[in-house]
Amino acid sequence: MAGMHTLQMLGLIGAASYLAARLARASGKAAWHRYAILAQPRAGLPVMPRGFRVEALGAGDLAGRAVDAGAEVQARRFAEGLECLGAFDAKDRLTGLVWLREGAYREDEVAARFLLPPRCCWDTGLWIAPEHRLGRSFAALWAGAGAWMDARGLDHSLSRVSDYNLPALTAHRRMGARVLAHHSFVRLGDWQWSSGGRPRLVRLGQGREAELDLAPLWHQAGSVSAS
Repeated sequence: MAGMHTLQMLGLIGAASYLAARLARASGKAAWHRYAILAQPRAGLPVMPRGFRVEALGAGDLAGRAVDAGAEVQARRFAEGLECLGAFDAKDRLTGLVWLREGAYREDEVAARFLLPPRCCWDTGLWIAPEHRLGRSFAALWAGAGAWMDARGLDHSLSRVSDYNLPALTAHRRMGARVLAHHSFVRLGDWQWSSGGRPRLVRLGQGREAELDLAPLWHQAGSVSAS
């Protein structure tokens, strides 16, 4: 991240955000997150690569598999209504996962709940097994997500990406995604402040979270430049 080329690509805000996140994490008492809220159009998603298939997986299907999300995370995602899609290659190996849902999404990195516009879903937890990251699993997962969206009459998938995560931002740009907005979250001890959240200030562990309604951003999307 420290290279001049990377800093130029991030820009001053992205570089400052990266530094703030590192310093906050090092303190052990604070956290900083600045997210780009991305709108990924269904029309920009790839077709299924030859030899791959994507299918919905349940908790039993994931049991015993070496994936990035542990059993507790999986159970929470299923309980909150997320659906898990798994990509399989021609040798029937599970090569990656992505999680999707409609309506609303309760974030697990910060205390926030994103309310989604109509005809949109949320994607999160995209993971590709390390030994398959140079292959076509990424395209397969997004092709499968596109088919999942088609079955539900959806035309966009929304997500949040740290504003300094260049690989993720670049991958989405290549598929025609655009940034709807940026939202920041600051945690100090037991308190969290968020830009655009209602309420902005919440106390963690008290059963309350910030809600961010993305519908107004969606209605203004015509004036948002491509990311």
